[in-house]
Amino acid sequence: RNMSEKELLDFMTRCLESRNVDSLDFMADFFRPDTISQTMVKSKAQVVWLQDWFPIKDCIYAISVDEKKKRVLVVFRGATTRADWNHGFDAAMKKTQNPVKDTYEGKKQIVTIHRGFHTYLFRTRKDTSTRKYDEIANKVFEYGNKIIGSDFTVTVNGYSLGGALSILFGFYASTDDRFTQNGPVKIFSYGSPYAAGHAFADAFRHQERKKKVQHARFYNSNDIVAHLPFNMKPTKRGSNFVHVGVDVKLLPVPGKASLWGTIEPRIRHNDRQSPTAAYWRALKMNSLLNMALPWRIQDQHGLPELQKRIARASVRTNRLTPTLDEIYERMVYKKED
Repeated sequence: RNMSEKELLDFMTRCLESRNVDSLDFMADFFRPDTISQTMVKSKAQVVWLQDWFPIKDCIYAISVDEKKKRVLVVFRGATTRADWNHGFDAAMKKTQNPVKDTYEGKKQIVTIHRGFHTYLFRTRKDTSTRKYDEIANKVFEYGNKIIGSDFTVTVNGYSLGGALSILFGFYASTDDRFTQNGPVKIFSYGSPYAAGHAFADAFRHQERKKKVQHARFYNSNDIVAHLPFNMKPTKRGSNFVHVGVDVKLLPVPGKASLWGTIEPRIRHNDRQSPTAAYWRALKMNSLLNMALPWRIQDQHGLPELQKRIARASVRTNRLTPTLDEIYERMVYKKED
């Protein structure tokens, strides 16, 4: 027989309280295939830590653990508060020590990072004398060992501002042996703006070659936020900012929104480029040339549009079928052989 609304609510409550998440599998049929809601129901990950003590002034993150996949996930929230936006627009370059201990070609002892994003993760608190990065890293290690054991891996996710923070956290975590014993730190960012400069990118590529970090950056072609900050200042390396990892550019389908759209995502790895090529790419990625009509800016940056394009590309093409490991095998590791 069909459950009443009260019976269904009571049943769901008992499942959650018992931590038997498999009991909720039947709910997957309540939602359309490949939607965020269905994905969340199917996931076996459990939220174990949510840091929102100071939601107005602090960056907000959550940690969940998937025992079956032996994976600890860190998720950073996107920009919501005035403090979030102030940090996002604080686009000066912050010089900081390179955390990579290895020697590699072209290594610089100092790397440059978007100052606002760096401040959110690495400023020292006056009350505890600790950094947000250390707080998160220690919690990841604690819950990974306590719930999974020593054989856990780390995956980092974030949207918009959270995407930039996920890139920084994932890179620094890749230099910590606690998190790379069982595979690379994997980063999935969505609608992320620029996060750092060329010396940082060189260090990131070294960590990629050492199989300590992987990054897939999903973004909509006409999302102005994903093309910020304004990156037109010439430098010795071509431009101030540069993206890292694998870019997955999602275009609209042909129709009213775009005569030249396609369901085929464009995937490329951000290799090191000559100064001329790097500056030319910065010009092509200029935020003014990659923005939607003013009344569509918010929609084009929104998670629903990102999810819609990802789902469409996954169903109608095979470009998003390969795993991140397979993409790195083809685009990064084979180049090194």
